[in-house]
Amino acid sequence: MAINEWWHGDPAERYWMEITDRIDLGADLHAPQVDDAGREYWSYALVTAVQPGDIVLHWHKSLLGTPGVVGYSTAAEGPEADEILWASQGTYGRTRPLASPEPSWRYALTGYTALARPVDQDAFRRSEGKLRRIKEQLEARHPGSLYFPFAFSDKRPVRAAQGYLVKLPAAVIAAVPELKQIPRSDQGRVPSQRPGSSELAIAARKRRGAGYLRDEVVRLAIERHAVDWALSHYSSLGYDVKDVGSTKSYDLLAVAGRHELHIEVKGSSGDADAVELTVNEVEHASVAETHLVVVDLIDWRRLPDGSVGTSGGRVRVWESWTPARTSLKPTRYRYQLPSSGARRYSE
Repeated sequence: MAINEWWHGDPAERYWMEITDRIDLGADLHAPQVDDAGREYWSYALVTAVQPGDIVLHWHKSLLGTPGVVGYSTAAEGPEADEILWASQGTYGRTRPLASPEPSWRYALTGYTALARPVDQDAFRRSEGKLRRIKEQLEARHPGSLYFPFAFSDKRPVRAAQGYLVKLPAAVIAAVPELKQIPRSDQGRVPSQRPGSSELAIAARKRRGAGYLRDEVVRLAIERHAVDWALSHYSSLGYDVKDVGSTKSYDLLAVAGRHELHIEVKGSSGDADAVELTVNEVEHASVAETHLVVVDLIDWRRLPDGSVGTSGGRVRVWESWTPARTSLKPTRYRYQLPSSGARRYSE
């Protein structure tokens, strides 16, 4: 879904708030891709708008005996398509034994710090007037949804908004005295770096390998990013390069004079220590001169129009590549159904 990134371009607006009762605070941000009705939901989709170096406050519903902010973490790496067991009403689902997982967005966090003086709900209620003015000022400057972290009512005191992840305006940090414990940075948002040099990403990286992305738009954008790098690279080496991935068992055909080279390209947003190969890819690389190009650690973000933008990445090239049989591990099987023995039913 298109997110109203009203904070875009403002280096001070680098704060978020997770509203949860999970027990593993600071591990990650993790939410379903759609709600119970199968629709994209803004509070889940916001996970894809987080940037490396952003600060995430953790609002826990019960840890203090009353709701409040109990700690903070730093956004490290993501977002990544994954799966989650999610309970209704926004409860973090990994603590509930539900029947089946569903597609999710995950963003790795690092550096969880419990507040020496947790900030309970009463502290925000004492600053309700300031919080209302902050919202009014933002609404005047930024049309559309603010994803504001607090809900106001004439019948009850301020409370946390209904949702999982909300955008916390920087002005809230300044308005609530008890939040002075939260770190600030004169440099604002940590710039997106070429992954591999990022200490944040290294600290938070827990899952490895070029895993399967359930979001087709994201998967295709990451693949295109890797192929575009290979096209540019081999063209700069003097090859006439063509994208043949839709018709061949390899991705690029590079020709220089009488020299013909076949190039297999793999892209990943994760730290890939393994890639998936088809039977045809393995067999072809065994009989033709093939290079393997792997571009991993690719940054991506959902753009306002729903498309996906990509950048960065770490590139590794294996020249004269032939996949060693000892390095191949079966991850799925094709099963020939028996011709007899099945019980038959009609609809």
